[in-house]
Amino acid sequence: MRDAGLPQTLLSVFRRVLGTRVSAALAAALAQSGAREAEAWLRRMLKEASSQNLWHAPLDALRYVVVDTETTGFDPRRDALIAVGAVEMVGAERTARTFHTLVRPDPPVPIPPHVANLTGIRDADVATAPPLGEVLRGFLAFARDGVLVMHHAGHDVRFLNAALRRRMGLTLPHWEVDTCTVARRLVELPAYRLDDVVAWYGIPVNGRHTALGDASLTAELWRRQLDELRSRGITTLGRLYETVWRTG
Repeated sequence: MRDAGLPQTLLSVFRRVLGTRVSAALAAALAQSGAREAEAWLRRMLKEASSQNLWHAPLDALRYVVVDTETTGFDPRRDALIAVGAVEMVGAERTARTFHTLVRPDPPVPIPPHVANLTGIRDADVATAPPLGEVLRGFLAFARDGVLVMHHAGHDVRFLNAALRRRMGLTLPHWEVDTCTVARRLVELPAYRLDDVVAWYGIPVNGRHTALGDASLTAELWRRQLDELRSRGITTLGRLYETVWRTG
């Protein structure tokens, strides 16, 4: 993406969230190749594909991949992914496409009792789950070049990037939207946990603390936020970034 015309104060943000086009051919390649060939394909596509300039892209025209993860803790150096869930949206409309899988912990750490109680995921559930590399390949094939949407995105991105670095030497190149950060600009609340924000919007809660359930909940939150952003005249991804990261 060219730096020309972008606010200088935001350049460090954009260098981190540059999108790359991962074509639909990726899914076919993954289906027809072994793990090693598929990972080589992913590295080639993510590193060499031309970057997307979505600064002027209309929010209502973008493809979004709304993501949530479940983990054994908060430190990606010691803790592990145990579930990944994602749903697809085009503009403000959710499609029928979803991605959800448990993950065999890597590193192989036990699931703490409080996490098991919260998520319903126990050691026996993940013992035979797909390995991390397989899950990452499947997730990237699903996400392709979509804009990633997450609530408290830092947690999910840290774990996904740590896993990608270990397995493929990559990090996520996608543009990102954090519904928590957007909420801080749209509404005044005492706290901005997912429960707090969806309660303010009156969104029914189902499947809480499951990866697919929380991704679905975040997708509905993003749909409501898109309506509110549109009403405020914020209609492009660049304008959203300017609004979210402005100071003062």
